[in-house]
Amino acid sequence: MAAESAAPPAARNKPSLAKALAGLKVPPAWFAETAVSWETARPWQEARLEVRRLLGLSTQAGNRQAVKLTCLYRDKKDIGNGHEYPMYLFLGGETAWAAQAYEEFVQREPERNTHAYMDLVGCYRHFGEYAKAAETLRRALASLPTDQWRIALEADVYNAWGDLAADVGDKAQARQHYAKSASLYPKSKQPYGRHLLARRVAKVQAKLDMLEMGAIEPGKLTDGRHRGSSLGYTGPLDVTVTVRGGRIADIAVQHTEKIHQNAPEIIPRRIVEAQSLKIDAITGATVTSQAIVDAAFQALKKARRK
Repeated sequence: MAAESAAPPAARNKPSLAKALAGLKVPPAWFAETAVSWETARPWQEARLEVRRLLGLSTQAGNRQAVKLTCLYRDKKDIGNGHEYPMYLFLGGETAWAAQAYEEFVQREPERNTHAYMDLVGCYRHFGEYAKAAETLRRALASLPTDQWRIALEADVYNAWGDLAADVGDKAQARQHYAKSASLYPKSKQPYGRHLLARRVAKVQAKLDMLEMGAIEPGKLTDGRHRGSSLGYTGPLDVTVTVRGGRIADIAVQHTEKIHQNAPEIIPRRIVEAQSLKIDAITGATVTSQAIVDAAFQALKKARRK
């Protein structure tokens, strides 16, 4: 599959993971200068809520405070099995550091940690390391739990594999993996959240549809405001696309996302600049990024001239 080739075209403009890891200093230079007011004598169950609050600010200062607070609890070994340490590095935008931490975590805890593998895939995609991402997805499939969540998690893995194939332009593989994901979600035996499975299938179907919609040709869109919606990480996400002169002029996003790393501002700007839905997601806010693209796609389907 194209996602496993040594240097696919999609990787050419990506930052180098090797260089990022070579220059990685743990803790980083900003660590000593970042003040944390939280009383670390309080238990991690309370501190993790503060970490998520800080990440929800979607600012560099908030991210750094969240990362430092997480590290302080890791150092005093009060952070559960440790899976939240790389997760909050990832959400805090410390992608190379997160990749290193996730690699160590899944090596230490290889079973029943599908979401850790998925976040590691997100790190690899950020750096254009598609072969490593594909291998990590294989490991995720091999380590699926045997409980009621197995089918839904398997569907998640195939959904991510479709994203990976789409990244490198392998539409055939993307279709295959998305179709597999869409077929699995309705079969999930998960104990709760089943009412959301139909929405997850719809999101995968939207990705299948988007494979056929490339760059948006100037003059081929109807002027006016067109609306679309999707499901973000925490709830509904609505998009209004303004078309002028047959081109996308503006995209407004309404959402309830808590941790979004400014995706509601950055993703619309990228779509307008590229006049295309084929743009990079925000690392650490992949679900929100994809929801914005999906909602924009729903709006643009209404805007396309027959």
